[in-house]
Amino acid sequence: MRGIYLIISIGIFMITLCTNSEAKLITHSATSVLDLERIKARLQSTSNLTLSLDDTLKLLTQLTEFELGQFLLENQGLNGYWTSYLILNGPKKNDLSELEYWIVHKAPVVKATQERFRIFQRIIQNRLKSGMTLLSIPCGTMDDLITLDKTSVSNIQLVGIDLDPESIALAKLNALNNECTNTSFIKKNAWELDTYETYDLITSNGLNIYEADDSKVIILYKNFFKALKPKGILVTSFLPPPPSISKDSTWKNFDPQALKKQKAIFADIIQAKWQVFRTEAQTKNHLETAGFKVLDIIYDTQGMFPTIIAEKP
Repeated sequence: MRGIYLIISIGIFMITLCTNSEAKLITHSATSVLDLERIKARLQSTSNLTLSLDDTLKLLTQLTEFELGQFLLENQGLNGYWTSYLILNGPKKNDLSELEYWIVHKAPVVKATQERFRIFQRIIQNRLKSGMTLLSIPCGTMDDLITLDKTSVSNIQLVGIDLDPESIALAKLNALNNECTNTSFIKKNAWELDTYETYDLITSNGLNIYEADDSKVIILYKNFFKALKPKGILVTSFLPPPPSISKDSTWKNFDPQALKKQKAIFADIIQAKWQVFRTEAQTKNHLETAGFKVLDIIYDTQGMFPTIIAEKP
């Protein structure tokens, strides 16, 4: 019953909740409206499409036929609700259209995202101890912390920080429906985080892949560093460059045709904002510049969305 209630309640929030954030969200727009003719005109004037123009326009039409596709076309990114949908809820659905099924189950970057979530979960679960305070930023619906097995520990405090009030509302509902107590939520820009030595572990996925300015990413990591207690752990991730950008790409075990279709959808049509690629060396350098000691780097089976575990000495 809790699962049914959660789905119904989330649907109500998605319809009625108005996002009215003073600061600009980098992951998605709060006010975009789908301008299909503008997208068609842009594609028709592009000379280097990944697929033929006819095939690309067919994909565009298919994207307009389901909510996830519409949101991506309007926003060029994902909010907390749709990130959770791609990782946890979408794969359980049986009534997906052909293209939505392909995105949820076959798109290489989505498969890597789903595996990345499981890797995060395993890392956090293995480090979970009684009395810890954990932060998820940006928290989205905070599935990374709410779905942890906390039966063998006590006095765990979970904190979610996000700039998107809609995501915070859904995270609160998620905690309620999963009977997850000792949770708190803060609406704040991660680059304005002013907390000092508060958290034992911080989990953060997504912000760095939307921000192309290396200096701003280092500032973000420095904020995480300050917010962690000594010996505190940061679990984060990054997107290595694809083979089309770097001959040293770590991407592997993918279907070349699936990669072309993915590029046509996310790069040519949607022009997704999350396509900020950095190498392992660049990411390690940014974390070390912020003061962290990198403990481990764990690659998913496709080498597309590696996880980094870093410690505050």
